[in-house]
Amino acid sequence: MNKLKTLMIAAATAAGAVTMAGTAQASTFVCANSAAAVCSFDGSGGGWNNLKVDKKSTVSQMFDLVLTQAGTLNVSITSTYLDLVSISFGGTTLTGLTKGVPYSFAVTPSNVAQVLTVTMKNTRNAAYGYSSQLDFAAVPEPAAWGLMIAGIGMAGGALRRRRTARVAIA
Repeated sequence: MNKLKTLMIAAATAAGAVTMAGTAQASTFVCANSAAAVCSFDGSGGGWNNLKVDKKSTVSQMFDLVLTQAGTLNVSITSTYLDLVSISFGGTTLTGLTKGVPYSFAVTPSNVAQVLTVTMKNTRNAAYGYSSQLDFAAVPEPAAWGLMIAGIGMAGGALRRRRTARVAIA
């Protein structure tokens, strides 16, 4: 009986480890800008620093993100001198925004690049920059949740099972 318990616990642990490894694995993420801006995004976090906007101009800059898992993309834009006009991703455009506040977008998994567009306005007589913070939180697939729950249930069942008394004959 102890061997069965040990086997069940080992199987549940292995299933949980495999499930978590599959969930934590980052899919392919690309962050590229047509204006050759430096953008660093590793699939869970990143962004860009000091992306310049010329004086007295409004600029929309596009970044391609390939997100192959469902989840939430949080975008926060900061700048001292520029005005944040809009952020657009996945068919949703947000306007009337406050700099430094994270805005969330639901991500539909796709193997095709989805465009993140940031529009900034510079009303000053000099070029100024803006920075961003991108955070992506993937949602585990239903199969992963099922494996985790089944593994925990099996381990709990193995631990809860009653022991039968053995009679020793002398």
